This record gives sequence, C-alpha cells and structure tokens, in this order.
Amino acid sequence: MKNNRYQIFDYCWHTAHQFDWMEALNEYCDFFFCLTTKTQWPHADFDSYPANLTFVTSYEPGIYDIAILHIDQQAVLNDSYKRQIYLEFNEFILDIPKIVINHGSPVYPDIDSNSYNQKELKEICIQSVKELVGQNQMVVNSHTAASEKEWGFGMPIVHGINPVYWKDLLKEPRVFTALSAGGFDQYYNRYCLNEVKRKLLVKGYTLWHAKDNIDTGKSKKYYRKFLGSSLLYLDTSFRTPMNRARTEAMLSGCCVIQVEGAHDLERWAKPNENIILVPNNTEQITKMIISLLENGYQEALRIGQKGKETAMEMFGPERYRNEWLALLKNTIARK
Repeated sequence: MKNNRYQIFDYCWHTAHQFDWMEALNEYCDFFFCLTTKTQWPHADFDSYPANLTFVTSYEPGIYDIAILHIDQQAVLNDSYKRQIYLEFNEFILDIPKIVINHGSPVYPDIDSNSYNQKELKEICIQSVKELVGQNQMVVNSHTAASEKEWGFGMPIVHGINPVYWKDLLKEPRVFTALSAGGFDQYYNRYCLNEVKRKLLVKGYTLWHAKDNIDTGKSKKYYRKFLGSSLLYLDTSFRTPMNRARTEAMLSGCCVIQVEGAHDLERWAKPNENIILVPNNTEQITKMIISLLENGYQEALRIGQKGKETAMEMFGPERYRNEWLALLKNTIARK
C-alpha cells in the first residue's frame, strides 16, 4: 500500500462499471489502467476522469498490491482477443494476487453447436473458464451467476451505481431499450427483442433501441436525458448477470418490463409493484407495452417510482464499496 491506499493495476473493459468502481473506492484506492489493450477509455462518455485514475503503458512488478483481470464466455475461444489479453497479463503478473471479474454467463459461443446439446455446451464453457481462472479469485455480477444455474462458482458483487448521474425527467409515452446491439443472440434473447420491435412497428409504435434507431452514443448526457424521459424500459435478456442498463433505467424512474427468469429477480423484484414481469412471449410483451402506452401512463409512473426506490436501496455505491474493500483486504492478506 502507498499512503494507506491500495494500488490496483487494471485495464479498460466495461468502463461504465469501472467508473462506478473507482468512484466508490476513491478514498481507499488508486487505479492504474494499462493503455496497451484494444479497449481504450471512452473520453466522450464521462465529464472527467476519476481523481484516482492514472494511465500507464506497461505492468511493472513491485508497484501494485493487486491486479484486476477480465473475462466473459467469449474468452473460451482460442482465437478470442479477450482470451489473449487475459492470458498475457495472467502469465506475466506473478508478484501480486489477481482478481478475475467474469462479466458473462456460460452461454457458449455458437461454434460447432450442432455437435453438442445445450447442456454439454454449458459444461464446456464452465470447465474452460475454471481452467482460465485457476487459483485466482473470480467475481461475478449476480448471485445467480455464482450459483449452479450458471457458473457454479465465484463471488457475487452486484454493481453499485451513484444515483446522482441518473435523471428522473418528465416521462414521454415511449418504450426504450439499451440491450447491446452486438454479442450473442442467445445471451441477450435478441430474437425476442427483434420480434417485439417488429410487432410494435406493425401496430404503429417504435421500440427505441440505443445505438440502433436512436443515436444515444453521441454523448452520455444525451443518453441519460433520453432514458430519463422514457416512460417504459424493456429488458428481454435473462442470461446476462444483473443488467446494468436496467438499473440505470430504474434509477431514472422508468417502468421496467422484464422477461421472467432473469438473474437475481427473486432477491428484489416485486411484480406489478416495482417492475413488470412478462413471459418470454413476444405477443404478450407487445400487448403489455401497447396497453401501458395507451392506457397505463399513471400506473407506469407508479411502478417506475417504486423501481427507483428499490434501485437506490439495493444497488447504490455504499454497499458496493464495502463488499469490494472486504474482498481486496482478504485477497491481499492471503498472498
């Protein structure tokens, strides 16, 4: 430690999560992000750098207390860049303990999938990740991800988001989603999302989709404004660990419509009170959205406010900071 502060080596991955992380640990940790990876800090997304962030060009032994490495299910592919950068750092950094943040769930990439059933593919993914992680500590972003339903190992630390950045604005009667336009279709349940988008369009409604039919990527301020003024937020995914964009929508007072079976719902979701849960059925989802847009404005506002209260209570920075500090202390002590 330097001046009683943990010195942490890392590199850019999911920078929105990392911004929250650095901000929550500002009083306790200094972060050093390596610039040699493909992913760089997205300057346009943030008004300023975290005060405790420094960029470095390489890893130097003897300077840091702990290293953070990153993977998801794509790292099981031999030619994956995510695998390559993980292996390079994991094999080179030998003087300090390492924590591996696993950002995904065992939805195996659709490679040679005709040769295996889904259960076999999941097991291949789990075993490959276990081999990658080795003796390192693995952190996941939901309790479900750590359970036998998904990876079957790992420490869950659910994200913690500062609500000050998310604005609950006057709501316009529209439905919005920020599910990634890239990545595996099965992981995001993209067939369902696209079918709902198509069915709504036939009925004369638009499902606004970030970086697809609405350019929310031009600035974080614009994204927050569009999200904060949207009445409804749709999340069709149920294999993504604690979708951050959904929590942002909740903090913005949006009424969230969520497909059943998503990670950790049993821990906080109260159907028709702080969220609307729907089956993985495109017809029912479409009808629900149209009903709320045409006749359920006040009901959606009520549910959105309850969801906001839940997000502020469950997914704030204080709990997040305390869980990370405990993990850092214990991991370094075991060195």
